[in-house]
Amino acid sequence: MRAGRKRTGLIMMGIFGVLLIGAVIALVNVKELAGLLLDPTWLTVITGLCVVGGLAWAAVVISSYVVLRPSKLGSRGQLGTGAVAGVLAVAVALPFGLVATTAHTSDDAIGSVFKASPSQPIDHKDPWRGRDRLNIALLGGDGAASRKGVSIRTDSINVVSIDVHTGDSVIFALPREMENAPFTPGSALAKRFPPPKNFWLPPGQGRGSSDLLNGVWAYADMHPEVAGHSPDRAPEATKNALGQILGIKIDYYMLVNMWGVARLIDALGGVTINVEQDICYGVGRADGGVVKAGSRTLNGTQALWYGRARDHPGSTCAGGDNRTRMRRQQCVMSAMLNQLNPSNVLLKFNALAKAAKETFRTDVPRGLLQDLVPLAQQVKTARVSKLNFVPPTYNPAYPNYPLILKTVKAAIARSRGSNQTVRAEAATPSPSATAPSSTATATRSPRKSIKQSSRLDTLNSSCVPTNKGT
Repeated sequence: MRAGRKRTGLIMMGIFGVLLIGAVIALVNVKELAGLLLDPTWLTVITGLCVVGGLAWAAVVISSYVVLRPSKLGSRGQLGTGAVAGVLAVAVALPFGLVATTAHTSDDAIGSVFKASPSQPIDHKDPWRGRDRLNIALLGGDGAASRKGVSIRTDSINVVSIDVHTGDSVIFALPREMENAPFTPGSALAKRFPPPKNFWLPPGQGRGSSDLLNGVWAYADMHPEVAGHSPDRAPEATKNALGQILGIKIDYYMLVNMWGVARLIDALGGVTINVEQDICYGVGRADGGVVKAGSRTLNGTQALWYGRARDHPGSTCAGGDNRTRMRRQQCVMSAMLNQLNPSNVLLKFNALAKAAKETFRTDVPRGLLQDLVPLAQQVKTARVSKLNFVPPTYNPAYPNYPLILKTVKAAIARSRGSNQTVRAEAATPSPSATAPSSTATATRSPRKSIKQSSRLDTLNSSCVPTNKGT
């Protein structure tokens, strides 16, 4: 316009105005659009538009400079203004290049983690198929490089049950050493491990270590002759057992490689945690150490061991039992959520995406993300409660599965803010051996135990310096 090209200038300003209005609308509706941005088609479109947009804006700068007839300037003026125009052209194109690169990286990372969409199309008007709750198993697997060839132990086992209307959720935490896990009646694993012993191996075949709840994944993975030859047999067997224990249908799972979490935390620049007391880890090992008490920013290795350390003979400071470890693992998760703000993610996006590809495994279809992401955002601001099935009320050596089923129903009802009876979404767990009255408080006084165990604790994070994002 300065050069007298008013029509061209007005057209360019009109296009810019339309794009600006579109950007404002997108920002206002960012929650609704967040899921769509994970769709491969949209990511491809965004990448292409950014390439075209960056080149076009750079061309606008250069053409605007040319029509101002810099040839009338002296040699120094032409050199100086040409350099400024070149720098400006590159500067306006850089953000477009950054977004295009980020979109491409996102597409690659998401495609690596999430499975292809099912052959049956997802109805986005009713993605949950008329159900009120979505149940996802959140598993932490011991996938260290030193354990190649022996499959994965799911040492951290949580199931989150989400109200798809309100986002209110309950997290059920199960100890890894829970015994005699049941399977769906009639399934191949149920025939191999029938009640009342359920998942139980004779001495010499892994009894005492390989037949705990954290060993279901590994057993199914290493025994296709029993669990079937499906490549998904290990997670399906684990979902099967968890569904029978809790009396709910487990829709999906997300497995987190614990050593991959360390890489994620390093990509974030560490996590800040209020360490309540000195925590010893790796006792007797060359890589052992101490996580000192106080408010500390832990790197990936320290945060991982903070969540996994346990008591050992000869230890000079606390490690903790499995119940304490479960609580500390929840602290690490809360600390990570607290620091996963948009600016932090964008600044470290490529490193996070690379770590994510090595960290996560799931059966969530990619096509469901456009519905799951808005639900996850809703969960983050809704009421989240937790229920840990740990001693003394629950003895993992003698699990009282009928009691657990009743407690889960009561917990879901309380999460809804109602005393109504909640329909179990799976078959009632098969009968299981329970503890003698001398070994399990829950068996001696079930009514009292149900009342105590059904009290839901709000998922707090006294170990996280700020409650923001918990």
